[in-house]
Amino acid sequence: MATRTIFVTGLRILGVCLLFAACFTVGGVLSGLDKVAQQSIASQPVPLASQQVPPMPDNFLPSFLIFILSVGNILSYLILRAGWHGWMLVAAIFVSMYGISTVASQLESVAFLSNKLPHGMIRALFVQGAIAAALFAPLAVLALGKWRAASVRAPKSPASVPPKLASILLRLAILVAAFVFLYMFFGYYVAWRNPELQRFYGGPELATFWAALRHNWISSRWIYALAAFRALLYVGCLYPLVRMLHTSRRESALAAALFLTCWTTVLLLPNPLMPASVARSHFWETLGFSLVFGALAGWLLCLTAPVLQVEPNLTARLAASKL
Repeated sequence: MATRTIFVTGLRILGVCLLFAACFTVGGVLSGLDKVAQQSIASQPVPLASQQVPPMPDNFLPSFLIFILSVGNILSYLILRAGWHGWMLVAAIFVSMYGISTVASQLESVAFLSNKLPHGMIRALFVQGAIAAALFAPLAVLALGKWRAASVRAPKSPASVPPKLASILLRLAILVAAFVFLYMFFGYYVAWRNPELQRFYGGPELATFWAALRHNWISSRWIYALAAFRALLYVGCLYPLVRMLHTSRRESALAAALFLTCWTTVLLLPNPLMPASVARSHFWETLGFSLVFGALAGWLLCLTAPVLQVEPNLTARLAASKL
């Protein structure tokens, strides 16, 4: 029986990966993203002898396979482990998925690549992400059998109490500060080490990390405000995931780190608008950032703490001592 359950669950997870690939593709078609990309490629100056539709890159299928398997498997794990079901679970998956994979990432595109992307590209990316998430979330929940609550109820978790407002605000401040620091840290020590990336963005070569922080504060102070806003967006998108899991802090940290990490694999896809070396540097940059910040966010967003259970015999002795 256990072998059959594992086999059926494996087939469902594979089906979810295929669903994500289909929803991602449908979103690209309906949003017009594929047309915008083709027009941008066609508008690039090329020799007359080579003016033809460019063939699919050799590494597209392996990269796309890594992308859909990463997202499909990790989202399947989150859905299967969730204590929620039905539309409530669908809403949590949609908000987290669309917020992290599209809104948070495209805010950077607006800030740093608006003059490099073709007209209509950013709008199409927002629409494509919304369509893909809206299609995928209910289909994945349905495919994994989480549309209705299980007939056999799981044992109730220990009683818990919500933290005080001061504790919530402290955790939020820690996450915002950590996001800004880690964003700058991995940006400097991973991405900015690539000379081709420096030339692509037209930035100076700075000797130390602290010199980079000072330079950004003097010349582009808005970068810190943008990072702080994105931190709040990340927290708002990760919180539903942590809430729906009802797991320990360790698993919450692991789940949040995996969820953020799976979206970094999109940078492995061939990108005609960005040199491969630049995209690969951004991949390693966001991978490291996602692992560290995701684990920290998952740990701190577990806002409930177990209430100490008093043994019945101890309660009786305490009551008798007061008489």
